[in-house]
Amino acid sequence: MITLARAFGDPPPEIRARGALMGIATYGLGLLLLLLGYVVKLIGFNGALASAVLIVMVNLVFYVAFKFELNKRATDSSLILAQTLAAITIIMFIAYHFERDRSLALAWCLVVMLFGVFRFKPRDFVMTTLFMLAGYALVINLLMSFRPQQVDVLIEWYQWAWLALLLPAFAWIGARISAMRARVLRANEELSNALATIQDMATHDSLTGLPNRASLSDTLQQALNKAERNKHRLAIFFIDLDNFKSINDTLGHPTGDQLLREMARRLRASVRDSDLVARLGGDEFVVMVEAVGDKASLGLLAAKMLATISEPAQLQGHEVKVTGSIGIATFPADGADVPTLLANADMAMYRAKAQGRARFSEYSADLGEDAVERFEIEKDMRSGMQNNEFRLYYQPKIGFSTGKMLGVEALIRWHHPTMGVLGPDRFIPIAEATNFIIPL
Repeated sequence: MITLARAFGDPPPEIRARGALMGIATYGLGLLLLLLGYVVKLIGFNGALASAVLIVMVNLVFYVAFKFELNKRATDSSLILAQTLAAITIIMFIAYHFERDRSLALAWCLVVMLFGVFRFKPRDFVMTTLFMLAGYALVINLLMSFRPQQVDVLIEWYQWAWLALLLPAFAWIGARISAMRARVLRANEELSNALATIQDMATHDSLTGLPNRASLSDTLQQALNKAERNKHRLAIFFIDLDNFKSINDTLGHPTGDQLLREMARRLRASVRDSDLVARLGGDEFVVMVEAVGDKASLGLLAAKMLATISEPAQLQGHEVKVTGSIGIATFPADGADVPTLLANADMAMYRAKAQGRARFSEYSADLGEDAVERFEIEKDMRSGMQNNEFRLYYQPKIGFSTGKMLGVEALIRWHHPTMGVLGPDRFIPIAEATNFIIPL
């Protein structure tokens, strides 16, 4: 008896499909039972026809309500309670026209109650129960007034009493099931939220909220596949904040963390929504830009990011100013896979640092040789310290007008066993990047 209109509410398509099948099955079964009732002479032709027309009309009313979204004006857009009360009205109408064995029609009341088990609140069960009892009491009184020859008053009131005892128990069970379902739904929602939080923690940096290294690799791989299919270029900007460690050490980690969050916000604001900004860790960020233009446009974007990074920031009562060094690598010219692109952009970033910082550098093939030398220098630093290969030289400072010595300048040199004497420009940037500058 629950109408076909169940299928036209707000739920997803698969829910609406199940609702439609349930409505069709119930609707068809009701008409079939009416036909069988007429065949076995439980109900007359006029009563069966009127009942069938009423079923169709009620279904049509609810169909129109859902089709034109009139249901959204109600508190419960599914109109389950309204449909249930309408179905009970139809059952009472059929029971009135039954010539005998009205208990068969009343059994449908329990079937109708089942449709509300998963949606009704306790007060809905109470209202439905009272509506059924009041409806059947009205049927009995109408029968006594207009068709007394077809009614056994004692039997009818006995059946009413039977309903009065059974329906509250049924309503109580239904309310318990509904409450358990609500708890399960809340638990599922909490579990879904927890899983979403875990997923977010696994793929995003907890400090800045940006995608982390793992998420960056997955997104980059998807972007590379897309760029390869569409024959587009893709650019990687590898960004490292200059002198971040000194800020962290002098102003404290809370200020350093706030600075990282501010830099993340600025970088995110400096690119398109479709571009990716990720944090690799420490003070390193990566920006991925799809469908890029020529080298000039890459340079303009890098300059824009450098400018936004270098703007002073008010943090913890201090005005903090940092700069950044950016390395740029493009697909497919500078690498065909994620590790190669990131490594080449990283090498280009280190060249930007070596050239004086606060600038950008694009990857070129000769950087491969520089990377090998950088690796060798980084590897030999510790042994060089142990072997006293680093030496200080003092250069006098002479006044031009007086010719007198004003002081001395300490210059460090590294007597490398295979590379010869290395000036500070060859190893100091590497020492700073690897924190070897402190023992040095």
